[in-house]
Amino acid sequence: MRKHHTILYLVEFGVIGGGFALLLAMNPTFYMQLVILGFILVLYVIIGLIHHRSHRDISMKVVLEYILVSALIFALFVFLNVSKI
Repeated sequence: MRKHHTILYLVEFGVIGGGFALLLAMNPTFYMQLVILGFILVLYVIIGLIHHRSHRDISMKVVLEYILVSALIFALFVFLNVSKI
């Protein structure tokens, strides 16, 4: 079971780290950054829900937590980069 945790955490770290590296390396337009960030955050939610579902401890609280954390990160990104609009 421990190996399963490690693989999911590595995939999650790879998606988030690779996505942010892509944002920094490509330096796309602001709207393209929003699309890339949205894709990264959707994958984060999906991977997290798969992880909790595989352990059979998924609940509405867990789903809301993943969605709210993603929304917070998205809002923070938009507010910190509002001058690029």
